[in-house]
Amino acid sequence: MALAFLFMSAILALIGPKLVLSIENAWNSFLALDLPDEVHPKALMEKVLGNFKDVLFLLAIAVFGSMTVGILVGAMQTRFLIAFNAIKFDLNRINPVQGFKRLFSMRSLFELVKALIKVAVVALVGYSAIKGKWKEFLLYPAMMPAEAAAHLASVIIDVMIRAGIALLVIAVFDYFYQKWEYEKSLMMTKQEVKDEMKDIEGNPEVKRRQRQMMMEILRSRMMAEVPKATVVITNPDHVAVAIKYEREEDEAPTVVAKGKNAVAEKIKEIAREYNIPIVRNPPLAWQLYDNVELGEEIPPELYRAVAEVLVYVYSLKEVS
Repeated sequence: MALAFLFMSAILALIGPKLVLSIENAWNSFLALDLPDEVHPKALMEKVLGNFKDVLFLLAIAVFGSMTVGILVGAMQTRFLIAFNAIKFDLNRINPVQGFKRLFSMRSLFELVKALIKVAVVALVGYSAIKGKWKEFLLYPAMMPAEAAAHLASVIIDVMIRAGIALLVIAVFDYFYQKWEYEKSLMMTKQEVKDEMKDIEGNPEVKRRQRQMMMEILRSRMMAEVPKATVVITNPDHVAVAIKYEREEDEAPTVVAKGKNAVAEKIKEIAREYNIPIVRNPPLAWQLYDNVELGEEIPPELYRAVAEVLVYVYSLKEVS
């Protein structure tokens, strides 16, 4: 609105003298018309339009030019977005209850205060522009009509330009405020973020329960592999690692089960139940627990240490 108003003021400032001259000539021509006693209204209208066509043309330039600027500026602010949904028929828009709520909402109160500030600023700017020209206005009766009209037009255009600049300053602040308020309205509260995370990733309690069930399933599968182990290497109190190795089938020993504390005790309990040798070797137990995952073969750097344990286990079996 401010830019369109400024554009119209600038156009009027450029074409003002020519507009005043065109009005004077058109008015003189109209007063000098020699009309018959009986004249058809259509013919009279054609004569009037013919005399004032230059005036109408100049005014059309100002009006349609400012309209074009207003449309372009509005389109640039919305990035030329055309929302047909905004103009579709909706009964809620004519709902008196909803309208009453909007009328007395904080948003409406703020817009009212903003409108009053705009009016006050424009009024103050207009007053500052004409307060020193009162004596000149008193001289109008002594001036020629064209001279008085030209002077009045210059004062009006000066007021319009000053008011347009003031509106533009207000518009800049209002634009950034509206943008900040819009972005703030899009931000979610902490509770909304939590609810959205639940919708996207699931309820944390349910996920925790799912993880517990998954761990229990993996643990039960791991415990089922302990009876197939060749040896269990322990810390002995905190860690237990079950290793399986068949000389004819496996290329390298494989970790089939491992655990700490209660899980380690369960592994050792199953090993005793199935007469699987339990060897105490804390450094090797910790290395296997930290560096080898379930189902993986032991790394080459541990071959020698594990081979010594397996030789010891095979010797026990040969003795027995």
